[in-house]
Amino acid sequence: MSFLTRETSIEINYRVDGKSNDASSPCYLLFNGASLTTDFWGSLATRLAESGQVVRFDQRNAGETRYSGTFTLNDVAADAAALLELLNIDKVIIVGHAWGGRAAQVFARDYPHLVAAIVICATGGQFPPIDTATIDESVRTARKAGDRPAWERAFEARWCGVGFAARDPVRFAEISNLSWNASPNRDARWDPRVSPSPSYWGKAQMPCLLIYGEDDKNGTPKNALDLQGRIQGSKLIMLPNAGHFVIREEEDRVLEAITEFANEL
Repeated sequence: MSFLTRETSIEINYRVDGKSNDASSPCYLLFNGASLTTDFWGSLATRLAESGQVVRFDQRNAGETRYSGTFTLNDVAADAAALLELLNIDKVIIVGHAWGGRAAQVFARDYPHLVAAIVICATGGQFPPIDTATIDESVRTARKAGDRPAWERAFEARWCGVGFAARDPVRFAEISNLSWNASPNRDARWDPRVSPSPSYWGKAQMPCLLIYGEDDKNGTPKNALDLQGRIQGSKLIMLPNAGHFVIREEEDRVLEAITEFANEL
């Protein structure tokens, strides 16, 4: 476990995998989804590291990062920039999943000189999620009752493509275990009023790859299509039968798409 200390009250937990960054191999900087830890990337991160370097970190309300108070997308971007400075990395392909795709776009806005390209996966923010109030209540009720089987059924319906647990029980078990055992830092709170979506949404000026699941209730295909229309030259890959956790549900296809995208740069 490694930490980046910022000021006196912030310790950012980070991890680096793969070979040293050089001109012949890409360096990926990963932005996690809201309250998700570096572990959520699973083998996608370690497989990306086989052909380059992967840097990932726990944001201020997740995992082993230590912080108390409010924070903004600007702060997350600044944390990432400080981490790259610490590691002496001057150019990265940024990959943001879900809420992390918002942070990635803010990073691209504020630190464009550090960004070779951007990959946005399952990110919402411009259009609201599909109404999931009934499913969300089922998730909360099962969790409160400690009913793991009922919770898993509701969890799959909320976050994954239809039938994912049956298609890939091993990966479903991995992400459901991570989510069931997660303990977000309740002392750290994101302030969404700073850097609202119009300030960063679709403004990336570098090569862009969009990866979304057709069954995503949070990122939604509508957000994907809107981003594609705004970012000139962007490429959109829409994966059937995948939901908000597309990076784990369709890991092989996501890995192939990101690797091909990096090779074309």
